[in-house]
Amino acid sequence: MAYTRLGATVPRAVSTGVVCGRLVVKCSQCQHENPPGSVFCLECGGRLASACASCGAELPAGSKFCNKCGTPVAAEASTQPRFASPESYTPKHLAEKILTSKAALEGERKQVTVLFADLKGSMELLADRDPEEARKILDPVLERMMEAVHRYEGTVNQVMGDGIMALFGAPVAHEDHAVRACYAALRMQDSVKRYAEEVRHTADVLVQIRVGLNSGEVVVRSIGSDLHMDYTAVGQTTHLAARMEQAAPPGSILLTRETLRLAEDYVEAKALGPIPIKGLNELLGVYEITGAGTVRSRLQAFATRQLSPFVGRSAETEELRRALVRAGAGHGQVVAVVAEPGVGKSRLFYEFLRADFTRDWMLLESSSLSYGRATAYLPVIDLLIRYFAVEPDAGPAETQATITNRLRSLDEALRSVLPVFQSLLDLPIDDPEWQSLDPGQRRERTLDTLLRLLLRQSQVQPLVVVMENLHWVDSETQALLDRLVTHLPGARILLLVNFRPEYRHGWASKGYYTQLRLDPLSPESADELLERLLGLDVALRPLKRLLVAHTGGNPFFLEESIRALIETHTLVGEHGAYSLMGDVSTIRVPASVQAVLAARIDRLPDNSKQILQAAAVIGKDFGYELLRRVADPPEEMLRSGLAYLQATEFVHSTTLFPEPVYTFKHALTHQVAYSSLLQHRRRALHVMVLDRPRSAAV
Repeated sequence: MAYTRLGATVPRAVSTGVVCGRLVVKCSQCQHENPPGSVFCLECGGRLASACASCGAELPAGSKFCNKCGTPVAAEASTQPRFASPESYTPKHLAEKILTSKAALEGERKQVTVLFADLKGSMELLADRDPEEARKILDPVLERMMEAVHRYEGTVNQVMGDGIMALFGAPVAHEDHAVRACYAALRMQDSVKRYAEEVRHTADVLVQIRVGLNSGEVVVRSIGSDLHMDYTAVGQTTHLAARMEQAAPPGSILLTRETLRLAEDYVEAKALGPIPIKGLNELLGVYEITGAGTVRSRLQAFATRQLSPFVGRSAETEELRRALVRAGAGHGQVVAVVAEPGVGKSRLFYEFLRADFTRDWMLLESSSLSYGRATAYLPVIDLLIRYFAVEPDAGPAETQATITNRLRSLDEALRSVLPVFQSLLDLPIDDPEWQSLDPGQRRERTLDTLLRLLLRQSQVQPLVVVMENLHWVDSETQALLDRLVTHLPGARILLLVNFRPEYRHGWASKGYYTQLRLDPLSPESADELLERLLGLDVALRPLKRLLVAHTGGNPFFLEESIRALIETHTLVGEHGAYSLMGDVSTIRVPASVQAVLAARIDRLPDNSKQILQAAAVIGKDFGYELLRRVADPPEEMLRSGLAYLQATEFVHSTTLFPEPVYTFKHALTHQVAYSSLLQHRRRALHVMVLDRPRSAAV
């Protein structure tokens, strides 16, 4: 990537910098790190040539001084000190998350999305400028790139002159790593374009960046105390992301089919057709992101295509209906649905809220986002936008008028708390009293006002408040929910929440609290779902049995497995009438399912995660004694780790006598836990498993 530093210009063919404590010469064509002094890239054979900024003479890569005029080169060409270490630019909360779990993240395989972004034509753009002036133009571009990455909890792994390389999904796994990367790319394009308008007027410079994305697998080797990550790409993971960036026109975002497959429906994209890629024998399908989609959840993504039949949930629906009746009579209720990912928590609410018995109720729906925990009140803001019916393209004045009119129609007294809503919706506030409050007072005023709004609205019309995915909830939204729960008795409010087993709250002792455990589909319900999705072809019966056994009856895992079979043409036909082409003895874990499970496994406490991985080497079923010898933790840690894995529904106990025996919740969890281990670690654990008779004798 080209860049200018203190008068030294490095052309597009090569960039240099310090990576993991060593000087490297990075080929911008394939991103391979070459040793100092390299003239040609060891990976792709491209010439690594730089030019002296003073006399223009061609220099061998890694030169410290021009051999024609003596002008310094290497020092200027290295990454700026302020961007030299991830420790210096990684947000504190993200750095703490990585360092806290460093031991459990090292030496693992990760499914990731790689992002490359750079300033197009920076050599020509900045070559004739004073070095300090050039840095003043370039540094804000890098800062905006990094801010966008960190906004969606990606990690900037390298700063390469006029661009960056970032990973989403490593070192910390994310189930939606491709979506986060796409949103980050859109955000950085938007922020850089706004910055470009400023620079165009002040410095007469045209600033444009280009971004490339690809998804695949990497191996995280080690993480330094300064957050430098040593990793190895598996296959073409990094190479194709770099190619996408290099092929992208200025101001655009290109991505591969692998990334689009994972972010489909969350972004709008257009196909650019197959293009030749250096290093590949076949043409590669390339896509350009044109904007963010309207989808914000997995359920919405499925709804844009076709929702699967809703089966096997009549008992849970009836329980929700009874709670609605009690709340409608003035006895407020909170119903929590707890289940692992993909079982259908959101689908249950979706079907319930659209049933006839909620027709006379006001429905307010919102959800926590996987990347939103650091943003206070994010689900509440979404709920308020829906409540006030704020138009997406409304300006500040129009939005304020909409809010004022709605508050006046509900209760004239609520107009006095308008600054709370102005603050949450980022509107101008002209209220001396609000400005005089300290942060603690503003927080109390905000929580009280939000509670007051909901209670007052329930007096006018019974209210269903839906808050989904509380396992990602931010602390301020949690505080509002805690306050609302304590005020439910006597209110015509049904509070519906859902979360995964690892989430904790303090509501269980309330007499008006009901918790529904949503299990995977029973074999009968799973058969009904598969019959309606695939059809009645007798030849499909072995496949259906394999799918149910493989997924444990998890509806999302079932649908994604079927989708993968359709995309690989193993299944051909149409909805409800498919035929099997060829033999299916095993089912590959779809990338979307692997991302969900890998992210859950990554968030386990270190002890529980290591126990789960050791158990995966033993097999889908494993005994306590063998696990104790293979994992080799202290007895108390093993017991507490297994208890946590059972509580969070990763494993189940199947036998207690003569010794405890456990099984993975479903085969997919077993496969993902096993595949996360590096091969040398798998081999070492396999040796311990096979060596059990001799170990037992000892």
